[in-house]
Amino acid sequence: MESRKLASTILSVSCRTLIFVIVAMGLYFIGRTAYNFGRDIFDEKSMTPKAEARDVEITIPDGYTTEGVAELLKAGGLIEDTGLFKAQAMLSDYYKKFTPGTYTLNTGMTPSEILAAISVVPETTSGG
Repeated sequence: MESRKLASTILSVSCRTLIFVIVAMGLYFIGRTAYNFGRDIFDEKSMTPKAEARDVEITIPDGYTTEGVAELLKAGGLIEDTGLFKAQAMLSDYYKKFTPGTYTLNTGMTPSEILAAISVVPETTSGG
């Protein structure tokens, strides 16, 4: 009887310890992911260094949402993550202020620079 009681106690403690370890690891990974996402929102990086950057022409149609603009920018190689860009846009002064038009953007621009550029009336050049 004593050995059964001891085995039961050991099994119970082992299960509780395993559950604690799984919960602790889950909290660690959730915390690390949240920290990295928050860091990426505020520590903006361009897709390429300024010296290696290239120009990309993007046309934003009238009525495009933040999600649509993010997809255009990702397709043009200007941003890496649409979800991150949408969060950056929501936290900026330019949220929902995109101006339709054609823009020449650069892969060396940060998301804030891109947001500022596409949230104003594009300059037109006149020939002659």
